[in-house]
Amino acid sequence: MNFDLQQATARLRTLRSSLLANYNDEDLHQLRVTLRRMRSVLRGIPGGKAQKLRRRLGALAATTNDARDWDTLYASAKEQLREAQFSELEPLLHAQQESARGQVYRMFHAKQWLATLRRWDALADNAELDAASLRMTPAGLKKRLKRANAASHKAMAKDDDKRWHRLRIAIKELRYALDTGSDEAPASERPELLRECKTLQTLLGDWHDTVVHRQLLDTLASDASLDPATAAGKAASAFQQVLAHNGRRSLEQIKERLQQGALGAEKPG
Repeated sequence: MNFDLQQATARLRTLRSSLLANYNDEDLHQLRVTLRRMRSVLRGIPGGKAQKLRRRLGALAATTNDARDWDTLYASAKEQLREAQFSELEPLLHAQQESARGQVYRMFHAKQWLATLRRWDALADNAELDAASLRMTPAGLKKRLKRANAASHKAMAKDDDKRWHRLRIAIKELRYALDTGSDEAPASERPELLRECKTLQTLLGDWHDTVVHRQLLDTLASDASLDPATAAGKAASAFQQVLAHNGRRSLEQIKERLQQGALGAEKPG
């Protein structure tokens, strides 16, 4: 699947307009995906300008992190808590959502947003960057597969959040490489590996959400003086337990797939 450079900023502008007119968490998600794919393309382009632009896009994406996290926390709480429990937490969660969304709105009106998109447009207009030159080479694909395997071995060897997070990023990068891989990349193996990457990315994303959501609840309890003895405090405590259970279950599924050779036989080294 080719990534159209010139359509990328048009898509961002469309999503910006949609979010400003009527905020939708799926539109924010698609905006974040587009930014990640733009950054993934830039990783493979040599030169300081491309890497500086990659950092600029990363800064835009980082501005949306809080909104995405509070949106998913709100949705998760609504889905997994009893109605009475959710009603106790809902006002606090909604207030955090609104505050985080404000950061996104301010970003959309900041000079940094317009300047970064102009820089991307200039890159997209570069005649030397044709579609073929932007596609992932077999060597580049192999490098990302090796990086993902190394991250998986380290995560399995030392079971901590930092290692699993690094694997999550490596799997994302591998998936994008497979999506834009050249015709010379291993054709027979690529579809299966892409399916495994999608499965692992979903599981790792689910796990990561539980980690982030528990941290947000801790922050909420501290900032809002959420008394554990109150109904809201009890609801937050119950949700913490649900998140901890879901996180452990996701990790068990991830480990099982890795043990079954989800990423093939590639070894780090």
